[in-house]
Amino acid sequence: MNSKNANNHFTSHYKRNEREEMLIARPLDFSFKKATNLNELVNQQPQTVRTVKAPIRTSKDRFATSTIWLSNNLLRSMEGLENFTKAVLEDPTCLSWLDLSFNAINEIGVDITKFPNLKILYLHGNNISNINDVLKLRKLCNMRALTLHGNPIETLSYYRGYIINVMSQLINLDFSPITMSERKRPVPAGFFKIIQPAL
Repeated sequence: MNSKNANNHFTSHYKRNEREEMLIARPLDFSFKKATNLNELVNQQPQTVRTVKAPIRTSKDRFATSTIWLSNNLLRSMEGLENFTKAVLEDPTCLSWLDLSFNAINEIGVDITKFPNLKILYLHGNNISNINDVLKLRKLCNMRALTLHGNPIETLSYYRGYIINVMSQLINLDFSPITMSERKRPVPAGFFKIIQPAL
């Protein structure tokens, strides 16, 4: 058999492991549930309008996915996020995309630091008013995309520059790529007085 025919008969025996399967699985969509806290969502059925199907449930009755959508609810805080993910996800440490946009959240909760593999975090359209809340996100070294527009902090003149300075790992902020010139821009006068010690 010549090499051309050999290539035609090649089959791969590679199989994705559980972690790889979770990373490509459908999102777990709890959007538009009118929930005021995360505990209300634990026993609810996920939406399937946008995802067509819910992610696969494991033998432990948890979902095998790395994406959770919680947008367009009435959530006032992120309290209980860690417990919520433990209840609904097979492996919470695999969480890579979390959408909490269009809620009534007024503070970035400390639970967010429990997800070291988080790459995308949507918090736009909330009520976050303390720019130093962003410091809680600095520990998330794998985060690449963050949204915070539509929060009161967006009105601060140093808003974008502040976030770019304290979160050097980001490549996209508010659906807009961070440019090299933004990274090189001098820190505004009084900048370090704004920053409080990391939490």
